[in-house]
Amino acid sequence: MTTTTQEDIERYVRSAAQMASLPLDDAQVQRVAVHLARTKALADSLLAVPLPEETEPAEVYRPAPFPPGSE
Repeated sequence: MTTTTQEDIERYVRSAAQMASLPLDDAQVQRVAVHLARTKALADSLLAVPLPEETEPAEVYRPAPFPPGSE
């Protein structure tokens, strides 16, 4: 796993905002970056927990069929 710095996250936020045509000033970029860093920390802690295949077998997921006449 690579280390992500606050500057990396801010660069990412600026780039994503530019791609989405969102005009963010420096203070807004910093606030978004703080929240994104928190989200990353939560995701990293979840990814660190080993999850064996038998914990959630694939056959549990069964999408509901489309209702008749919804085509």
